[in-house]
Amino acid sequence: MSAPTLQEKNRRIVARYWEEFWTKGNTEVVDELCSDEFTVFYPMHGRSEGKEAAKQSLINFKKAFPDVSFKLLSPFPLIAENDYVVARWFGGGKHTGEAFFDLPVGSLPFPNSGKEMRFPGTTIFKLRNGKIVEEVGEESALVALQQLGLLKMNS
Repeated sequence: MSAPTLQEKNRRIVARYWEEFWTKGNTEVVDELCSDEFTVFYPMHGRSEGKEAAKQSLINFKKAFPDVSFKLLSPFPLIAENDYVVARWFGGGKHTGEAFFDLPVGSLPFPNSGKEMRFPGTTIFKLRNGKIVEEVGEESALVALQQLGLLKMNS
């Protein structure tokens, strides 16, 4: 049996990170699988630089949306090429927690609005030396903001 390729190793790292961080909400996995210079960017939330900022971003998200969870889409594979891995996912949650202001347009200024969002996305990960150094995603922000009532659709 041959040793796993770089792409296979990177896919495993990203799959584990996704399952622990985005699906289960385990922020401690960032310390294990991400580099010290880890950066995250999603248009709906902006850029987070460093492990602690990435962890705090999810912690704040879960305070407002306690059931928020994002799962890798199946049967789509994680696509790996050299130092990059691409993932397709789906998720969301219901606003049953704190007021939420971490949005590019509007906010949920009162707790427990009961508004729900469900949306797909695509994320590109860059890895170096077995650690995730960058996570850049497109999260269908327009869909999420419409579902939260922060953007109105034209009639």
